Amino acid sequence: MYTVTIDYEVCENSGYCFELCPEDVFELKVSQVVVVRPESCTGCWLCVEHCPTGAVTVE
Repeated sequence: MYTVTIDYEVCENSGYCFELCPEDVFELKVSQVVVVRPESCTGCWLCVEHCPTGAVTVE
């Protein structure tokens, strides 16, 4: 299982992680993207590769 985190100090809420994730790991709540289903992550790294600020990590 992967650990998915968002560093909110650098996150600009571009929404790329939310839009690109094929497993619906993220949700948009009150204008902020949050990790809601980390257990669904398959490690495709689309969220990490497309985050313009590097705020998303998958370990």
